[in-house]
Amino acid sequence: MQEDGLGLRERKKRARRDALIDATHELVREQGLEQVTVEDICDRVGVSVRTFFNYFDSKIDAVFGVAPTTFDRQVAEVYATGGPTGDLATDTRTLVSALLEFPGPSKERVGVAIELMKVEPTLFSRHMELFDAIRQEMQSVIGRRLDRERAEAAARPELIAVAVFHIARWATTLWYEAGSAGHPRDYIDAAYRDLHTVLGPQPPPAS
Repeated sequence: MQEDGLGLRERKKRARRDALIDATHELVREQGLEQVTVEDICDRVGVSVRTFFNYFDSKIDAVFGVAPTTFDRQVAEVYATGGPTGDLATDTRTLVSALLEFPGPSKERVGVAIELMKVEPTLFSRHMELFDAIRQEMQSVIGRRLDRERAEAAARPELIAVAVFHIARWATTLWYEAGSAGHPRDYIDAAYRDLHTVLGPQPPPAS
């Protein structure tokens, strides 16, 4: 076991995933999105097509580093039905953790994807579709929880969903800044602290 707590197998999986993303970026830059095939990407990395689809559903998803599974459906169902602890704030952290099961790409790779979107309209459309699909799924889970509890925030599932996404993203950024030591889930507390530092305490109600 390595010092960062990861086994050799997991480290190899992460390295292969990053290599597939980088190869996709390089080929799209060189040839254009339409000309690049999954076979081209696999040839550059030296893996099989079957291996590629263990990581990504399509070459477009590889541009964004999007895993085939976004978050654990079992975790989502437990949350929607009032678990695992019964406390809304505590349980919402489990959704952040679930999103981080499949770490997103580094800030540098996200930057490359953004640059490619500027010259490949198909990428922009797919990016919006991906984000909206995940957001809607997460928002639906949160809405079920709030409706069940008749919570005061019942009209705000979208707000909670957006917060979950941004906390997960910031935890991933902190993880990369720490040299990818451990797992992004290890940085959830730090992400919450940073958010609290920026936003500060809740303001008093208006008189």
